[in-house]
Amino acid sequence: MNRRYLRAVYEVARKDLVVESRSKQTINAAFVFSLLIIVVFSFVFGEQVGQREVLARGALWLAVVFGGAVGMSHAVAQEGRNEALDGLLLAPVDRSAIYLGKVVSSTLFIAGIALLSLAFVVVFLDYALELESLWPILGVILLAAVGFSAVGVLLSILMLHSQLQESLLPVLLVPLVVPIILAGTALTQPDLSDGMTAAWFRILLTYDALVLVAGWMTFEYVVEE
Repeated sequence: MNRRYLRAVYEVARKDLVVESRSKQTINAAFVFSLLIIVVFSFVFGEQVGQREVLARGALWLAVVFGGAVGMSHAVAQEGRNEALDGLLLAPVDRSAIYLGKVVSSTLFIAGIALLSLAFVVVFLDYALELESLWPILGVILLAAVGFSAVGVLLSILMLHSQLQESLLPVLLVPLVVPIILAGTALTQPDLSDGMTAAWFRILLTYDALVLVAGWMTFEYVVEE
């Protein structure tokens, strides 16, 4: 990758982040949805489930996935207004750079939602977060955000060009990120053996690599009408 390509990736990501920082519609929708999921888990299942740590892990990753899906559906609606995406595609840059730029901005967005959700489960579900496990959890969140974004960006662009309603995005996206839910739930339990931890990390890394390469290679064909 030359400097011009990397510059294009940076500018696309910066544009998305600047637009979101001004409107705050996407982050607010995802924030509220994630909070509601965790609050519902706390009040409905908090007293019935004996192991609060299991409940907290499940609520965390459901909040991340569904909150991220709702947020990305709002982002799809924004891209569809005034043919914003079509204007971006007219830029004299490799279209794969546009894809990677959007993956970068979406990764930061999903990681932010995950960190907020982690704080929510600590407060509402008494999730015992030890300091020595904080960095591994942050690594899991980052890897999960990359995979989620790689799939979500490609699927959202595909929906725009197929004239499907953006409300269908969560329905189509959630089944594709099941490996992220399984790996994330497993890697946030404290008593996982070193061998199983390494195995789940390899699964998450392999999933990220596969979907990222697939999106990078097919994005140009997806955006063609």
